[in-house]
Amino acid sequence: METQFTEKESLALITQMISSAKNNLQKGMGSIFLLWGYLVAGISLTIFLLMLFLPHETRYHSYMLWILMAIGGPLHYRFVKKMEAQNLVKTYIDKIMDYVWIAFTISIVIVIAGMMIQAILALPAFSEVEPGHEFLRWYPWTFVTPVMLCLYGFALFVSGKAYQFKPLVNGGVICWIATAFLIICFHHPHLLKIQQLVLFISVVFGFIIPGHLLKQKEKSNVQ
Repeated sequence: METQFTEKESLALITQMISSAKNNLQKGMGSIFLLWGYLVAGISLTIFLLMLFLPHETRYHSYMLWILMAIGGPLHYRFVKKMEAQNLVKTYIDKIMDYVWIAFTISIVIVIAGMMIQAILALPAFSEVEPGHEFLRWYPWTFVTPVMLCLYGFALFVSGKAYQFKPLVNGGVICWIATAFLIICFHHPHLLKIQQLVLFISVVFGFIIPGHLLKQKEKSNVQ
């Protein structure tokens, strides 16, 4: 026998689902946002400083620091397992947001992998680059940061709207503004330095600040 819901009961159920989803976000996601926020912010700021002070011929080697992003994988897995151990209610909104961030991760991996394959295939051409035209060696990588920021903006904006958490929405908007700014500055002679600094600022407002706010809400809910 099917259960018939009145309009009032349906609205109450939707409200309960949204409230539960917001509670899940507050209890579990703060640590994950802080993990990736501080990791990306630390690496981007370090690369920015190295590009300022290293000699011209070695400054671009600082991009190898992005390998450290692999550190976040095991820690992310640990935080997810801790969230699951708390037996939080898994709502439909939570499941949709999981798919959003999975799609975000896959998109980032495709972009990075595509750039790496392109660089490997272009190695013979790079070996023939004349001195003074080193720009051709890193030119394709200038697209990575704007694409990443645009994807950051999408995931943060959708998450913020779904969970009704304004700091995430604001962080997404800031990432989109940063993307537009980098496109405008695309031919600036110091573009790579600007990109790292803009990425650092965007992650602070998109991940670190919302992460700390979520941790504060989590503590207040426990108390």
